[in-house]
Amino acid sequence: MLSKLFFLLITPLLLWGVTLKEINSYPKSNAKNFYIWQFLQQSNTSEKEATQAFYQIRDVNNKLFLAYAKKSSDKTIIYTAECMRYNDKKRETSKDLDCVKVSLSHYKASKLSKKRLKDLRNYYHDDKDFEYLSMLLDSKLAQNIESYPAQMFLDLFNNAGGVYRLKLNVSLSQEYLYKLSKANGFNTMVRKVTTNNKLNKLQKSLLKFKKNIICNDQTSLFLALNFLRFDKKEMSLYYLNQAFKKAYYRSTKDRALFWIYQTLKDKDTLEQLASSWDINIYSLYAKEALKQEVTNFYSDLETSKAKSFLNLQDPFEWNRLVREVKRTPKKGMYNLAKFYNASNLLPIQSFIVERASSYKRQGFIMPYNCFMKEISSDKKALMYSLMRQESRFIPSALSHSFAMGTMQIMPFLVKALNKTADEKINDLTDMFNPKYNIAFASEHLKFLHKSLYHPLFVAYAYNGGIGFTKRHLLDGTFLKGKYEPFMSMEMMANTESREYGKKVLANYVMYKMILGEKVSIHHLFDTLTQPDETDRFRG
Repeated sequence: MLSKLFFLLITPLLLWGVTLKEINSYPKSNAKNFYIWQFLQQSNTSEKEATQAFYQIRDVNNKLFLAYAKKSSDKTIIYTAECMRYNDKKRETSKDLDCVKVSLSHYKASKLSKKRLKDLRNYYHDDKDFEYLSMLLDSKLAQNIESYPAQMFLDLFNNAGGVYRLKLNVSLSQEYLYKLSKANGFNTMVRKVTTNNKLNKLQKSLLKFKKNIICNDQTSLFLALNFLRFDKKEMSLYYLNQAFKKAYYRSTKDRALFWIYQTLKDKDTLEQLASSWDINIYSLYAKEALKQEVTNFYSDLETSKAKSFLNLQDPFEWNRLVREVKRTPKKGMYNLAKFYNASNLLPIQSFIVERASSYKRQGFIMPYNCFMKEISSDKKALMYSLMRQESRFIPSALSHSFAMGTMQIMPFLVKALNKTADEKINDLTDMFNPKYNIAFASEHLKFLHKSLYHPLFVAYAYNGGIGFTKRHLLDGTFLKGKYEPFMSMEMMANTESREYGKKVLANYVMYKMILGEKVSIHHLFDTLTQPDETDRFRG
């Protein structure tokens, strides 16, 4: 009875059993960082062992450093960690200005009082890294803004946070805009301006650009959409064509073509878009409009009946396979795919085949079906759509933020889901087992589906969180209007969630077709502006 109670008490903590000897044997990698992070949190890890493990980390980040600091008795490390943990109140009141400096950033400085900012400016008057404090102290910043160096303006604008950024919403001269265009951070500024309608004065300022600005494909697209927002079609088309010419990826070329079509409504552009080999929401839209079928995909590959002993639940094994694929010449890629054609290696085989074809054959495979027998066909399509985007179906996929497995679940979410799971796990590496990973993700999706009914919005929430998605939907997006819902899709401020959502939506259309429930992407777009059909926040 006592042992059973002990098990119940420790299960939610997700025990870990990695040893220093194991860590010493691992090659430097993100996977090794993950194991070290876990090792540093073990109660039985000594300070000496923690130090030996810590100095094997590749690319130390705050998460790893703070975990190590809890084990260390080194006064400098403890002091640095204490400073890093300063909250707003501590930064405002601490007499240790050196410690405040450790915790300071443009964003955190923007929340300080004028008195504290003066103290810091006087204390660090010779430190060029803190020259931006003068801008924060300027009571007439709106009038004086162009007197500051372009780089200083961009650093503050891009990093000070959304609330302070509104104070920089001023009309800029054409001359100052061109200075900004030559400084680091200009591309980020354009994205932040065009995706925030509260920055209306800056949006109008961007209309002052002519045809001689040099920028990348992404910035060209945002400038084009900003011109289109104000019905400046000639300049919009100029920058859309620039975006198309400069784009490296086929999907970004297709995005430019899609917007050229939305501007001109010409059949030639639509046909050019439909001929794209990349499967994305833009090419799918064009193909459906022209009643063309998608042909350059596969949902299965020929595999042998034998099973491989390769452990795809081992992130180091996956790292080794990636290195092998990268070393293999293109002419040998298909032979490599045949070598890994065991029935349990379909994700690896598909990964190699897509790469061998330069992604002109795209895989929409459906492994792990045995773990999804109890769910509806529609939810299965969504699960596969998310899984394809999250991990390409690799069980031991591991992100730099330590999201794990086929559905890339973050450790904090694993711990929360484990409290109510039908079948609990004992440590985080169980998430490299598709059985548990898919079960946990399925439960999380049940929660998201209570508020979100459209696959695009579910994808936003899966990637960026339901709170973020709710705020985005309540911010006047996805309502009926010219160029909607496409303008709302392109103008989401969160770059990762924006692009993630579009890719998952394309995957969803493909999996619905493969599973025999063909869905219209035009209809999916149309319903985005009908709140009653998409979410409970606006419905």
